[in-house]
Amino acid sequence: MRKYGFIKFGLAAVMLTSASAASEGADVLGGPAYPPPPLIPFVYNWTGFYAGVHAGGGWSNGDWGSAGFVGGGQAGFNYQINQWVLGIEGDIAGTSIKDSVSATVVGPGAVITGNAEASLDWVSTLAPRVGYAFNNILVYGEVGGAWAHASGTASAGINGMQLISVSVDETVSGWMFGIGAEYALSNNWTAKIEYNMMDFGNSGPFADNTFNVFKAGINYRFGAPGWPF
Repeated sequence: MRKYGFIKFGLAAVMLTSASAASEGADVLGGPAYPPPPLIPFVYNWTGFYAGVHAGGGWSNGDWGSAGFVGGGQAGFNYQINQWVLGIEGDIAGTSIKDSVSATVVGPGAVITGNAEASLDWVSTLAPRVGYAFNNILVYGEVGGAWAHASGTASAGINGMQLISVSVDETVSGWMFGIGAEYALSNNWTAKIEYNMMDFGNSGPFADNTFNVFKAGINYRFGAPGWPF
């Protein structure tokens, strides 16, 4: 009888162990194991309105040999199609560029003097641009219109007496070409470097003259931040 009891106890233990193993096996095989979803790479989107400031240097290739500081602001709009970015941008900047010349001629009983001063007060551009985006890096080129305002005076005299004085205050127009690169610092802030060449042809005080600007700037893009496509 005691032997039969031990046999029943052993069978019960085997059945419990088998049931536990079957239960664990069911838990393991109860559902398929799915891998985690792949990470979607973040792609910066350049679409939107923006505004910012810039500063740099400007110099002339023509009659004006002087160079100076250029600083101002810009605003524009970009629209991205796949990796291509189409946009338009306008800017305006004041300059510290000035030039002056003086001459003295000594003759029999007379000293003739002449003086001229001119300053480039501001320059402005408005241009469509086309760029190609490498995620948060944008390289672009632009061609459009350019405007500049110059003012100056010229005078001449003899033996310390002023004989003539004229002044010039003129805004001229021309065309511009530019290339640049822009880098997205965060969803809304970007930094850029850019070169512009402006040609004013034979306009006023800028006769046969081109004006060059190299500048760096920062922009803030309004609206939603960059987002994945």
